[in-house]
Formats: sequence, C-alpha cells, structure tokens
Amino acid sequence: MPQNNTAESSRRQRTAAILTLVGVGLLFALLLVPGRADQFTLSHWGTIPLDAPAAVLLLIVVGKRLSWVLRFVLSILVLCLVLLRLADILSRIAFGRAFNPAAEWHLIQQGWTLTAKTIGPTEALVFTSLGALALLLLGFALFRCLGAISRTTKNFRKTLGAVCALVVVAGLTNSALSLSSSFLPPLRWIAADELVARVKYTRWAVKDQAEFSKELEVDNLSTSVPRFAALEGRDVIIIYVESYGRTFIDTPRFVDMATSRLDSVEQQISDANLFVRSAWIDSPIRGGRSWLAHSTVASGLKLTSQARFDRLITSERPSLHHLFSQAGWTSSVVLPVVQTNWVEGAWYKVDRFFDYHTLDYQGKGFGYVTVPDQYTLTAFEEKVRASADKPLMAHIGLLDSHAPWGPLPKHQDWDSIGDGSLFDGTQRFGDRHSWAKPEPVRKAYGIAVDQNLKLVGEYLSRYADDALFIIMGDHQPASVIAGWAPDAYVPMHVVSNDKALLSRLPDELFNQSMTPDKDANALPMESIRELLGTVFE
Repeated sequence: MPQNNTAESSRRQRTAAILTLVGVGLLFALLLVPGRADQFTLSHWGTIPLDAPAAVLLLIVVGKRLSWVLRFVLSILVLCLVLLRLADILSRIAFGRAFNPAAEWHLIQQGWTLTAKTIGPTEALVFTSLGALALLLLGFALFRCLGAISRTTKNFRKTLGAVCALVVVAGLTNSALSLSSSFLPPLRWIAADELVARVKYTRWAVKDQAEFSKELEVDNLSTSVPRFAALEGRDVIIIYVESYGRTFIDTPRFVDMATSRLDSVEQQISDANLFVRSAWIDSPIRGGRSWLAHSTVASGLKLTSQARFDRLITSERPSLHHLFSQAGWTSSVVLPVVQTNWVEGAWYKVDRFFDYHTLDYQGKGFGYVTVPDQYTLTAFEEKVRASADKPLMAHIGLLDSHAPWGPLPKHQDWDSIGDGSLFDGTQRFGDRHSWAKPEPVRKAYGIAVDQNLKLVGEYLSRYADDALFIIMGDHQPASVIAGWAPDAYVPMHVVSNDKALLSRLPDELFNQSMTPDKDANALPMESIRELLGTVFE
C-alpha cells in the first residue's frame, strides 16, 4: 500500500511538473504574440520575454492562497495584452497605425458592421464567438497550468526558480550595461516596455487634445463670413469617392486602368462643355474612417483621430456647410451609409439630411454597400437638387468603392434607375472576398474605383448644368491593396462650365486635366474650407 501511495505521489508530481512547463511555455508564447503583421518572424519568436520568468519566480515565492490571486490577475492581463495586439494588427492593416483603446472603442462596432455585412451576420457571430472562446480557453489553460507549480517537488521548484532568477538577472544586467551577444537570444521586458509605450501614447493623445483645443480657437473665416460671391446662383456639390487615393492613379498595377478611365472622363467632360482642374490633397487618414476626412474639409481642421472629431462636434466652429447656409445656399448632406442617428449633424447644421431611409431605396444591398451609387446620384437629382428652392450646397458620400469591394452593382441605364427596385439581387457581379487572399481583393478594388469614376463622368455629362462640382477621394485604400503608399494623397477634381471660375484656383496646385501633375505639391485637406471661402469670395 505505501508503495502504491508513493507511486501515485510520484505520478502526480510528474504531472504537475509537465503542466508547469506547459504553463510557462504558454506564458512565453502569449507574451510574444505580435502587434504587427511583419513581426511573425523567427527572430521575433526567438526573443525571451523577461516578464515571463519574473512572473514564474513570483509564483514560486508567494504562498498558495496568494498564488491563486496572482495567477488570476496574470491571466487576465495577458489576455488583455493579446487582445490589444490583435487589435493593433487589424488597425495597422486597415489604418496604418496602432489601436488606441483610450479613444477608439467605437471602431469595434465599425469592424463588426463591416464584417457582418461582408461575410454575413451569422458567420461573423460564429467567427467572433470562436475567437473569444479560444482566448478564454487559453486564459483558463494558463491559469490552471501555472497553478500546478505549488504541486511540484521542492527540488523542481528550486531548479525552476534558479533558472528564472538567472534569466531575470541576465536581463537586468543587459539592460543596465547595454550588453549584446550573438550567442544569446534577445532578452526584453516585453510587457513592461509595452505598458510604458502605451502610457506614452495616451499622454501624447491628451497633449494632442490640448493642442487641438487651441487650434479650434483660430479661424480665419470667423471675422469675415464668406459670401462666396463668385459662386452666386450656382449649386456647389462635393462628391467623395470612397478609397480613391493616389495608389489607384500611379501604382503600376492600376496605372493603365486609371489613365484610361481619367482620360475617358475628361473627354466626357469636354464633350459636355465642362472644364476641369485637378490637384493632390493630403488627407489626414489612411485606409478608413471616412467621416474624419469629410469633417476635415467641413471644419478646416486636421482630424487625425476620433478624439479630435469628438471634440470638434461639441464646438461652435461653423462647418463649411453652415457657412454656405449663412451666405444664402440650402445646405444638404447625402450619406446612404448612415442607418442610425447622424450624431455629428448637430455640429454640421445642414438644412437637409438624407440617409439610407430618406433616400427610399427599394432594392437590395451589396454587403457593406447599402445603396448603389448610381441610385444615390439619381435620387440626389430627383429628391434633393430638383426640390431646392435656392442654390444648393451639397455633400455626397459614395459607397461602391468601399472595402471589401464585392459584390459590386452592375451598371444600369440612367433612365431606368427609378426607385432602385431593379437592383433586386440579380444586378451584381463579383464575390465576397477574404483578405487572407489579397489578389482577388486588389483586382476588385481597381474595378470598383474604375466603375465609380465612370459613374461620376456620366453623371457630370448628364446633370452638371452650371453647378460647381468638387470630386475627391477621402483616403488611400488599406495596405492590402498595394502596401502603404509614401503619402496620404488623394485626387481632387473641380468641374464647372465656367473656365474663368476655375482660373481662380492656384496654378501651382491645380492643373487643367483629370490627372493631377505627379510632381505637384499637395494641398492639405484642412485647407479646402478656407480656399473655397477666399478664392470664390
């Protein structure tokens, strides 16, 4: 009997030792989960996170009851760290920068909406649930495995503690003396360094808010409200083409398509007795968050973050739309993507707002795209422009070229659009795309932007009349399309039937073509509001 007890005790101790080693390995692995897609390399995984041996050493030293609390806190913190890094990866792919949990929780909802409308709500729920379950299981496994430390033999704990202490001392020595060796793997305080970095980032965000509050107080158009006299009697219509960036125009993959399309649009404009001037605009964003680009133009302030946007819409700074209203125009915004409350509307102070519901679209959606752009432009003419009793200042957000770029609506005869019911689910092409396979996504992006520009050209040739049109991209596409471009430039085209009116635009920025000069400097997007308020005064 004693022999059986001894054997059982030895088996339990071996099991405890194995579980302990699994727990230590899992802790190492979770601490090394990258926050950047380019860190999935052998060199990164070969790093030793000093936080892991330090935590294990602490678990060996403390008592069993306190160990339970420490393991629970450690597991929660590690899971939070993994979640933040996964969010960083997604944010860097989409926007080119790390996720800021202090100001960007709303992006979780945006990400859910995009995913649900791309792959379907059921699939998105299953995918999200499985991911959350996997993380919880990892956290539970870490908690239980590290709990086995107290059940190992005293000699095992001494050996493990000695190894951990040696690694921590080596790391501290290396930090103090800045030593390096080609024979040892890199030793880093990964979690601690990341905590310091995130604290610095948060402090920078607070400082940025203070600076932005000062910027809000300066407005060159506040002392003399512009009359836009040169535009008197004309509609002024700003059209944002989603994800239309410089990448589409001069990336080798798209350059032939872009050149052909822009030349075609330019010919359509010319045939309709219209003139065009184009420039590069430096957008404050990349990859997404179009509302920041729209409000940058409207406010004359560079909105690089949601925190700046949230501060702006609580201010008294007049939007470009409101300035036009004060000068005698009827201001309107058309955003078919909006299906809930347009919270920033209180700041924009427009006379008329048209969202998905008020556009009264009777067809079916196209994934994330709620309304095809051909219907949006037709409805704008029939529901907004035709019913305006004064000159109209309007802002339209197109959607067809929004990620994930599929499926796409088929082009229709303009006179057959009607209430949109012809888009009944059959008038579409292309598939839903997985960004894990970027090649089809890139192809679909090019087709989507090309088709949008085709629609804009046709729309201008049919409906321009004597209005002044400003067509511009909102931001460069996500990095999946062609990597991150060296700049955030987007094209801007100004179209009118009055050549003299366009001559007011600065020659050093605007050329007489649909394609901006490749070597021209870019106009900051936040400068457009003041430019319009001065050159057309």
